[in-house]
Amino acid sequence: MRAEFCQKTGVVALLVQREEHLRLFAAKLDSLVAGRGGTLVVSGPVASGKTRLLRAFLMDAADKSSSDRGLSTTLLLSTTGYPATREVPLWLMSQLLGGVELPPELRREMDAALSEPPAQGDLPLASVRLAQRVAEAVLVLAADRPVVLAVDDLQDGDALSLECLVHLARRLVATPVLLVAAVRSGVSDPRYGFHGALLHEGIGSGIRLHRLNERDVATLVAERLGRAVADRVGAACFAATGGNRLLIDAVLEDHTAQFDAFPSERGDTLFVGEAFCRAVLGCLDRSDAATRRTAEVVAMLGHPSSPRKLAELVGLDEHELAAAEATLEAIGVLYRGEFRHSVARDAVLARLTGADRTQIHLRAAAFLQRHDGTIDDIVDHLLAAGEIHEPYAVSLLQCVAERALAVDDIDRAVRCLQLAAECCADERQRAAIIGRLASVVWRTSPIAVAEHHLCALINAIREGTLPDAQIPVVLGYMLWHGRVAEAGDLVSTLYEDDGDPAKEQTRSLEWSLRHTYPALAERIPAGLWGTTDQEGLTPDLVGSGRLLAARLVSEVFAGEPPDRVVIGAQQILQSCPLDEDTLDTLATALIALTYVDRLDLARPWCDELIQRAHERRAPTWAAVLGAVRADIAMREGYMAETVQYAHAALGILPAPSWGVNIGLIRGLLVVAHTRMDEYDKAAEQLRQPLPDGLFESRFGLHYLFGRGQYYQAVDRPYAALSDFKACGDLLSRWGMDQPNIVAWRSAAAQSHLALGQHDHARELAEEQLRLSPRRNSRPAGLALLALAATVPPAERVPLLDAAVEAFTQSGARFHLTRALFDLGRTHHALGDDGKAQLVIRHGRRIEKECRGRQPQPEPGSQDGTEIAEAPRTPWVPLTDELSAAERRVASLAGLGQSNRQIADKLYVTISTVEQHLTRTYRKLGITRRSDITTALRLRTVETV
Repeated sequence: MRAEFCQKTGVVALLVQREEHLRLFAAKLDSLVAGRGGTLVVSGPVASGKTRLLRAFLMDAADKSSSDRGLSTTLLLSTTGYPATREVPLWLMSQLLGGVELPPELRREMDAALSEPPAQGDLPLASVRLAQRVAEAVLVLAADRPVVLAVDDLQDGDALSLECLVHLARRLVATPVLLVAAVRSGVSDPRYGFHGALLHEGIGSGIRLHRLNERDVATLVAERLGRAVADRVGAACFAATGGNRLLIDAVLEDHTAQFDAFPSERGDTLFVGEAFCRAVLGCLDRSDAATRRTAEVVAMLGHPSSPRKLAELVGLDEHELAAAEATLEAIGVLYRGEFRHSVARDAVLARLTGADRTQIHLRAAAFLQRHDGTIDDIVDHLLAAGEIHEPYAVSLLQCVAERALAVDDIDRAVRCLQLAAECCADERQRAAIIGRLASVVWRTSPIAVAEHHLCALINAIREGTLPDAQIPVVLGYMLWHGRVAEAGDLVSTLYEDDGDPAKEQTRSLEWSLRHTYPALAERIPAGLWGTTDQEGLTPDLVGSGRLLAARLVSEVFAGEPPDRVVIGAQQILQSCPLDEDTLDTLATALIALTYVDRLDLARPWCDELIQRAHERRAPTWAAVLGAVRADIAMREGYMAETVQYAHAALGILPAPSWGVNIGLIRGLLVVAHTRMDEYDKAAEQLRQPLPDGLFESRFGLHYLFGRGQYYQAVDRPYAALSDFKACGDLLSRWGMDQPNIVAWRSAAAQSHLALGQHDHARELAEEQLRLSPRRNSRPAGLALLALAATVPPAERVPLLDAAVEAFTQSGARFHLTRALFDLGRTHHALGDDGKAQLVIRHGRRIEKECRGRQPQPEPGSQDGTEIAEAPRTPWVPLTDELSAAERRVASLAGLGQSNRQIADKLYVTISTVEQHLTRTYRKLGITRRSDITTALRLRTVETV
């Protein structure tokens, strides 16, 4: 009931207010009949209902002139002021009096005035006298009948017409002329005092229209949409419009149109759309230029600003700005310096031209620069402007770009550097900025660097404008994308007569090339190879890390002890933070660890670095490290993980972005799919296109080796042998023929074995065994595996035992399964089926984890069924670990000691020994005392 009462009260209040205004006008008409004139001025902000009320007055006057005998002869004249004609002298009065008869001479003077230039400053005396004569002519018209003059938007009238109306208003005390005018409030033009003059000496009356309050707005919403909807969206409607009647109507139009087909949803959310935008722009168009400019600047800034800053950007003094802001608040567009609704702001912004926006932002940046604004605020405006004209701006953009990179805001850094590069006039500085920009873009898209920046950087190298420190980086971009020949032509720029070939970036580049792009390293002039003697250096600085990485590569090539390589790699990984300058250094350290079979160290470091790369929003880094992680998984023997990491890397960077590095990814996928018997998938990888320059890089070796593995698996030994020997030829030519890089000899030996060429196979296997850094390394294990296939079964066991030990120590689980299967078959061939079954079972379990080939049938079985002899207990999961006491008893039993001897040595009873052995047999899955030593060894293998 109370809500209904309030609604009805609001409707009554609006109607009462309108009736009061009409009664005031009626009183003026009554005075007109009595021969007394006057003025009635309706004022208010834009869209406050002035025009609507003025039309109501005119309709009321027309009705009364047809029914009231005293007003039957009333002359009704009306017109409207327009901003476009404010500078046309006497235009308003000419329109107002265009339909009445005036003295011919006066009409000619009025027509002549229309073509005269507007007066500057005060009106000339002749113009003032003309205005007075026009006013006198109106008074003459009133001698015979009452006259009602109605002028809408009087504030937009020309100066001469306003002078005429002011002069007329002062003569209406005893003259039947009623002047009704609608004037927009908030206009403060010092030339015109017409508003006060129209209310001169008590003959005038004023009506001030205001915006509707929240209750009135709710009343209007209820009239259009119903009370229930008004209760839910009435407040939102008032907040969006500020009570501006025009804006209210527009919002209700939008809301009705949006939910017309869904009336049940009308009250959920107020919808503001196209009609509201038009209404807002219409209000601004009907405002003065200062008000429009203020709205545009406020929209551009997007947040409240100090009066001083806003006044300077708009081009007004603070007093004029305050008047403009007051007008915008009165219109209902602004509230406390901000747009009431985001749609209104968007509408204003949408109409601004690009040039307008640029100028506003440049003025804002200049203001902040003069008044100690923050660097970030200044740069925000420069970025929004999209151009700079002051020299200081380039340095500011570079500074903010580095600050953005410190918090991994890649987008902001790129925008800053792009603008700085576009507007920098100094060629050397511009080349350095483009180089920095390319390094940032590289984080997310290597292909974008090739498409947009690489040509400019190559030209800068040729012109000598690119800083020396950036030349190796650019060469790296070129090599990544297979432009080896062009890169070779530019290498000489690092070895000019006046240069220092021993400088840090040159030395690190030399060894990086030798490791990754050895074909290009061949072009470095003889005798100019930098030393890697770096005693006392620490990787606190990026450069030191590079040199340590170069030393690691040289030590691997030289076959230095693995411990030295591990120490150097750990030093790099612990000291160098991940960024664009250290990515290659860190990747080299990880690769060095894989070369010396320290996969247990490489794996956690690589996982941590990948996580950091993702945290720093650098997908290229994550992809590069992901490829290294796939290689680690391959060397560990986890085929499913290899595929997972390789495809994850391809998911981050599509194949075209990888350049020659795609050779590593494709090679790993071919090997992994081949070892999982997924030959179709392996063949699909081999059908993919390859980039130029692949086989001039280390990545081509991985591809050739992977293809050879596939050929060997599908019974194409000649093709496989050709690829393996091609690997060997390249490694030998490049001076990096070490089996821990690519074990091509053992792979080629397997091809020779498939062809029945045992002598060639033995020769290659023995050579690889001799070159292996230690006997328990992965290359040594592969050589032993191949060598075992060239000797009779009786001689194989020690070789295969050594291979098992090598693979166990190096963490190569896939190769370990091969060695176990070969060892199991060898035991079977030697008649020891019990030991053969035990070995094969362990191999199967490890193979399942690796997702390698299908499980091998056990010796003596048909179609995978158990052999008849040597029945065994069901297999117990190896998570059932031996206790310390059980392990001591089992170890002594494996050495051949009797139960009594064991009991005496351990000071326990024979019964205790027997109980420990029973549990040990069950846990190890064996039935014979002679299998204890083998089972204990295999349990150690499983834990690797």
